[in-house]
Amino acid sequence: MKKIVDNIEGKVNKIISLYKSASDKNELLLSEKSHMKKLISEKDKEIKKLEEKIKLLRITKSVNSEESENIKESRKKINEYVREIDKCVALLNK
Repeated sequence: MKKIVDNIEGKVNKIISLYKSASDKNELLLSEKSHMKKLISEKDKEIKKLEEKIKLLRITKSVNSEESENIKESRKKINEYVREIDKCVALLNK
């Protein structure tokens, strides 16, 4: 009878040990999960900031290209006016 009680006691102690081990591992995993959620949140914020930067850069690039085209067109017009003025001056000098 003592053998049976000792056997049961050994198994109970083993189960308690396994439970403590599983409980410790669970706490560690919960802590890691919390840390990962925080890290994901920070990365999401960083991604949003970078997306906003990209959007701003695209807008800036499109504005610069439009300005560049406007500058080219303005220069063409000015050159045309200068040529016309030169022709008028040449006609007046005759």
